[in-house]
Amino acid sequence: MNISQASDLSMEYLGKFPGTVSNETKSASLNVRHIFVIRCLSLYALLLIIVGTVGNLLTIVVLLRKNLRRLVTIRYLIIVSICDTISLYGWNLNNFYKFHISSIRGNLEEISILHCRIISFMTFVSLQLSSWCLTAVSLDRALNLYWLHWKQSYGKRKYTKYYIIILTFICIALNIHVLFLNGYRTSSGSIECYATENNPGYIFPQWERVHLVVYNLCPFAIMCICNTYIIVATVRSSRAQDESLPPTVQRKNLERYRQLTALLIIVTFAFVLLTLPACIYFVFFRHNLEATTERTYRYMIQISLSSVQFTSHGINFFLYCFSAKSFLNELNDMLTECLSCHQVNNDQWSFVGVRTNNDPEHESSSLENQRTDHNREMEVKNQKFNNAPQYQTTSGQESEPS
Repeated sequence: MNISQASDLSMEYLGKFPGTVSNETKSASLNVRHIFVIRCLSLYALLLIIVGTVGNLLTIVVLLRKNLRRLVTIRYLIIVSICDTISLYGWNLNNFYKFHISSIRGNLEEISILHCRIISFMTFVSLQLSSWCLTAVSLDRALNLYWLHWKQSYGKRKYTKYYIIILTFICIALNIHVLFLNGYRTSSGSIECYATENNPGYIFPQWERVHLVVYNLCPFAIMCICNTYIIVATVRSSRAQDESLPPTVQRKNLERYRQLTALLIIVTFAFVLLTLPACIYFVFFRHNLEATTERTYRYMIQISLSSVQFTSHGINFFLYCFSAKSFLNELNDMLTECLSCHQVNNDQWSFVGVRTNNDPEHESSSLENQRTDHNREMEVKNQKFNNAPQYQTTSGQESEPS
């Protein structure tokens, strides 16, 4: 149903009650506005999937380059990009599906029990693992500054994969119940997701409160503490080194410190500011508004906050380009190499085509050369065979009977 149809139905319904036309007309016009905002934001969800997927894949390719993948921090950021890509195809994709694909405005999770459990499980795990890998980046850098032996003992690159595996296992174990308990089929045959037969509030708000702590509050507290310490420590060390270093080295150190500080601050606060409002709403306000507000108004609030939340998982590529000069340099080098390789391939194909067209005897001469080379190779093999003593027989020698 489009906006004009919704407006016509609303006015047709209001015509039956002349005494309340003025108030209800305002309500109907507000509903039309709400529906317009909802449809625009659902299109934004699709745009976010496209831009976020391309950006995260480019981020992974750039971070896997030789100059960057040797760093511990980069390995965590690769996992963050993978998790961010997965998270965009859960609740964010449902926003587009519900208002542009589904004829009954049903949720993507309500197609089947399998859809309900897999989508909810993958969304919870990917969101939590993404936030904790960002937390691990800040924690690793803070420990490098606080404990000088951290990098040589427990902060080595070879240990990073074990830390990532541990974080992944914890997030999966924490949400494994969603994969087996979430959703049920009602007596009418429809799918009721994010609830069980005996507990309607199984996910919202009960498990969502746990998700708020794991996904947002704990990572936010750790990242704030670590980043504050990193900023203070880097500023102190830069001041102490400035007195004994040449001006050119001072400028390079200050630039590196500014890049590091800017990257940590931007990524951390972008994550918190964009994800915290949605988590707070779904935990504390969603059920309270169900009895006091209209359905379209609630949908508008939910999709607005959801769009803001998943924006944080689709813009890290642009944040890295803006705040990390090394990332931008690697991206430029990669694009330059791709363009040069493409140009070299085109030149090679052009050269082969020109030579083939201008030399009609090229094919015949090539075959003749191949035959000559083959004959020479056979002659060399025969000569080696005749000269090899292990393959020769002694004249007049007969084999003895066994």
